[in-house]
Amino acid sequence: VRWNYYAGETTPYGIITAFKAASGKNNNPDISASIAGMGDLQYKYIVMPYTDEPNLNLLRTELQERWGPVNQADGFAVTVLSGTYGDISTFGVSRNDHLISCMGIAGAPEPSYLYAATLCAVASQALSIDPARPLQTLTLPGRMPPAVGDRFTWSERNALLFDGISTFNVNDGGEMQIERMITMYRTNKYGDSDPSYLNVNTIATLSYLRYSLRTRITQKFPNYKLASDGTRFATGQAVVTPSVIKTELLALFEEWESAGLVEDFDTFKEELYVARNSDDKDR
Repeated sequence: VRWNYYAGETTPYGIITAFKAASGKNNNPDISASIAGMGDLQYKYIVMPYTDEPNLNLLRTELQERWGPVNQADGFAVTVLSGTYGDISTFGVSRNDHLISCMGIAGAPEPSYLYAATLCAVASQALSIDPARPLQTLTLPGRMPPAVGDRFTWSERNALLFDGISTFNVNDGGEMQIERMITMYRTNKYGDSDPSYLNVNTIATLSYLRYSLRTRITQKFPNYKLASDGTRFATGQAVVTPSVIKTELLALFEEWESAGLVEDFDTFKEELYVARNSDDKDR
C-alpha cells in the first residue's frame, strides 16, 4: 500500500496516515479441484496466482503429464512473485520448472496476480504469432511499475536470471516492459547447469512444431490405410506409405525453415527415419 504514487501527488495538510500489517493470514487455496476441472481440454497458457510450493508442485506435475507423448496437450504457466531481492532469489533457486515462468517484482504497487495476468496475456499473444521471436521490450499495458528506488538494478536483474527469474525494465514513458522472459529451469537431473529449456521461446517453438506436425499428418492423410513401401495399389486409393510421409515431413520442415523456426535441413533429411512399427503394423 502506498500513497502518492504519481509525481507531484502529496497528502493534504493535516492528514496523518499509518499502515498496519495484515494479520491472521491463511494459506492459499488448494488448486487440486481446479486442475481436476480442466479435464482433457488444452490450456496453452495458464495464469498462476499462487507461488507456494504445494500448489506449484501440483501444477508442475499436471503440466508435465500434459506435455508428454500420450496427452500432447501442451500448457505453460506464468506467475509473478513480489518481494525483496533476497526473497525472490531464494524462491527462484528452490524451483527448477521448465513449464513455468516467474517474474520477480520488488515494491509492486499492485497485486502480483494482476502482473501475472498481464504478462501471460502479452506473452501468449506474441508467442502464438511467432513462438521463436524474443519478447524483449513488449510492454505490460496498464500495470504500474515500482518506484524508481524500489526497482532492481541491472546487476540484480542479471543475477535473478541465473536464479530462474524473469525480469522487466521501465521505458522512458514509464511503462513496464519485458526485459527477458525465461522458464524456471536451471539444472539437469545431475544438478549441472543446463540451458536447454531456459528460454520460453524454446518451449513455445517445440510445442508448435509438434502440433503442426501432428495436424499436417491428420489433415493430409485422414482415415488413410497404412502400407509398406513398394505396395501396389490403384491411383486414388486412400493409402499412405512411410516414404510418402517422409516426403511430407521434409516439405513441412522447409515451411518451418522459411518461417524462421528451424535450421539445417540437410541434417534433418539425413537423420529422419520413417517406418512402420514392427510390433504393430497399424502404426
